[in-house]
Amino acid sequence: MWILSSLSRPDRIQKVVHSYPWGDESRVMLTLWSRDKRLQEYLDQDWPENWSIEIVDCRGNGPTYNEMLRRYPNEPQYGFLADDAILDVPGMLRQLEEAAGAWNIAYPNDGRWRETNCTMPCIGGELVRSVGYLSPPGFIHWAIDNAWHAIGAKLNALRYLPHLTYTHLHPLNGTAPDDDTYKSAMLLSVGHEQIFRAWANGGGLAGVVRQAQNRRAT
Repeated sequence: MWILSSLSRPDRIQKVVHSYPWGDESRVMLTLWSRDKRLQEYLDQDWPENWSIEIVDCRGNGPTYNEMLRRYPNEPQYGFLADDAILDVPGMLRQLEEAAGAWNIAYPNDGRWRETNCTMPCIGGELVRSVGYLSPPGFIHWAIDNAWHAIGAKLNALRYLPHLTYTHLHPLNGTAPDDDTYKSAMLLSVGHEQIFRAWANGGGLAGVVRQAQNRRAT
């Protein structure tokens, strides 16, 4: 399952829709905030056949991902997509699913961080269930990918596929104008570096790594 959260971008997300031949991958869950002022515009549009809409009451990717895990706890893989990420290679999502399997974290080349961070991870379902979440507690938006990269590094579970690329349309990359959604994400992510360090150094990382190792050994 691929989770694509979108906020107030029913027009911009169409670039994502039309950039890729959907259907070879597992289902895509377009997750929308129940209080988004542009929610009805999403609901009025047609979406690819293997896409479904899920409406959530929580803000930020972290709570949204965890809510989707609660609703769908038995998926073979869980992947993160974005409404500003243009997929460059046909069939790449299926390749990421296959590389992730049950216990790995597969990720493509984003052209910026490359192998140093899994900015669009596909995570094996057994690994997710052993960890117990898709986003660590307290992570609202940014640094979720950093957490999974740290987990994967500790478990030797990272599977980087550099030939699979995507284009991130983001102001920091000079590929998109700023908008209210980016500003909201920044506000939701205040203190994200300190939150990540507290999780990584305060027992959160070591704890989930131990959980994964114990579950896989049984």
